Amino acid sequence: MLTPENLRDLAAHLLRRFKAFVRPKGVAVEMEAIARAFDLGALFGAGVPSGVDFLTRWWTTLAMVIYAPADRAADLGGSVPVLSHEVMHVVQFYRDPFGFLRRYLTSRGRAELEAEAERARLEVCWILWGGLPSLSDIDTTRHGYALDDSHADLTRDLLEQAATAVQSGLISTDVGLEVLAWMRQHHPAAIMGRVQP
Repeated sequence: MLTPENLRDLAAHLLRRFKAFVRPKGVAVEMEAIARAFDLGALFGAGVPSGVDFLTRWWTTLAMVIYAPADRAADLGGSVPVLSHEVMHVVQFYRDPFGFLRRYLTSRGRAELEAEAERARLEVCWILWGGLPSLSDIDTTRHGYALDDSHADLTRDLLEQAATAVQSGLISTDVGLEVLAWMRQHHPAAIMGRVQP
């Protein structure tokens, strides 16, 4: 089992490896502006979180900057699963910056991108703890992503398939593969989930 210090080292490694940066949301004026827009959108039924929830509960990634709720930014080791999800968004951005933006602005594209990022989180949970969150915990886009039911269902369906693959030991995302490589190099005995060679 990894110690809190090991988890902090892993978090720092992921940020270095994928050239990502973390900023607390509380000091980012751009996040304050988005929170105000969310409050306005919520008045019109846009299916987004309240501005307060957005700032205090939700992580957000724009390009290579990961915005963390203020109380979570100080100890990233305690947030490795969600950090893995956000780092996967950084990978998606670097892969094709304009394509990422174009896809994220559509419901189907957003559903697929969120499913891939959430798969990275599932893979990391499997590697580090040998288990996966419950199905209700991975039905992540049902609220707060401005997706209709059919696109939230698409995300859930993709994640159900991902969960089956991950439980059979298949690690495929850039982030999952990097965590597995780091674990094999630094803490091989602490790999909890069975993975394919």
